[in-house]
Amino acid sequence: MNEAGEGEGGGEGGEVTVEQLQAQMAEMQKSNESLKAKNEELLTETKKAKNIRREAEEKARKAAEEKAKADGDHEQLYKSSEEARRKLEEELNGLKGTIANKERDNAAMKIATELADGDNAALLSEFVSKRLKFTEEGLKVTDEKGDLTVSSLTDLKESFKNDPRYAALLKGNQSSGGGASGGSNSGGAAKQKTRAEFEALAPADQMKFIKDGGITVD
Repeated sequence: MNEAGEGEGGGEGGEVTVEQLQAQMAEMQKSNESLKAKNEELLTETKKAKNIRREAEEKARKAAEEKAKADGDHEQLYKSSEEARRKLEEELNGLKGTIANKERDNAAMKIATELADGDNAALLSEFVSKRLKFTEEGLKVTDEKGDLTVSSLTDLKESFKNDPRYAALLKGNQSSGGGASGGSNSGGAAKQKTRAEFEALAPADQMKFIKDGGITVD
């Protein structure tokens, strides 16, 4: 009986008690809760890092947009200022051109009226103006090719006065009446063309018309 009693006692000593199981369960639950808390902490840190990165990316994007806008505004401002400068320069050049043409035409008409009368003076002034050019140094005389010369306006006047090609336009040289001699229109009225018809002629034909004693009318 003693052996049997010892055998039963030894069996009871090898079994896990309820208290031990409960203790193990409590330990496992505690460990699980600790792990869960750690996971939540990691998730929180990850979410926080993502938010920080997202905010940084958004900040960088906005900065890039603002820079692009600023660059665009600067470029537009530059284009606008260049356009305004170009228009002002064109207006200034146009004004200079108008003044230059007016001074040239006035000088040409002054020479022409000293050499011819009426429509002949107007016609002669067109030829004189082609020999004048306005430069930064003022009005200059050119040769028939348009190259600048050292001639003065007085020299130019004498040149036209002594050029036989313009003799028919000069004062005292116009043919008049049917008795005029030496012209191609003796016995009849002088040749006439409107100013538009005359200007439509080639330069050589204009000279021939003048030389033949032709006159222009409005």
